[in-house]
This record gives sequence, structure tokens and C-alpha cells, in this order.
Amino acid sequence: MTIARQLTVMLENRPGKLAELASELARVAVNISALMLIDVKPVGPVRMVVSNPEAARKVCDVLGLTVVEENVLAIKVSDKPGALGKITRKLAEKGINVEYAYGSIVKGADRALIVLGVSDLPAAEKVLG
Repeated sequence: MTIARQLTVMLENRPGKLAELASELARVAVNISALMLIDVKPVGPVRMVVSNPEAARKVCDVLGLTVVEENVLAIKVSDKPGALGKITRKLAEKGINVEYAYGSIVKGADRALIVLGVSDLPAAEKVLG
């Protein structure tokens, strides 16, 4: 488990906007390791964990996009039934709410990356550390 820097970018929900953002990030060698896009119109949040948050923020600034940065839990869990339940149960037992979650896994990989936005990050870090 690590603490990761997440960017939440407010992006127009129309054809080509995500492609433009992803292409500009790639142009400066920023890799997206986890991504969550919500079906909200006309503008919605895109949450992402990237390899270089500072460079990603500069890209967003150039594109005129609003960006909020925050720390989140980035947890690698086994790709097997019950793995997420075990982690979230530990948090719940300490009164820590999971406010949102998203994940990423490559087919055939033995571990998934789960990103959790929680109500009390320092406490969650102690529980899962």
C-alpha cells in the first residue's frame, strides 16, 4: 500500500476531449496507471493516478482544465475473490469510510491496483500499513 497523488480534472464530456488529454500527457511521457471517468454532462470529473503529477498538471494548465490534487490510497491486491472485501472490512472496523474507488488490472496479472478515496487518510494508512 502506498499513498499516491491523484489528479481530478474537470473535462467536457464530448468526443475527443479525453483523447486530447491522454495524447498531451503521452507527448510529455506521463503514464496513466489508473483512471476513472464518470458519465456526467456537460463537464465531469476524470480522476487519475499518473507517473508524473507535476507534468500532468502543467499539461492541464496549458489545456485550460481545472485540476484538483489530493492524496489517495493505492493498494495492490491479489486478483482473487475476497481481496477487496478484506481491505475494506479493516477500514470499516475502524470507522473509515471509502468515499470512492476505482481499479486497474491487466489480464493475466496476479495483482490489481485499487485506488481508494477515504474519509481519514492517515488512519487508513495506519490500518493497512
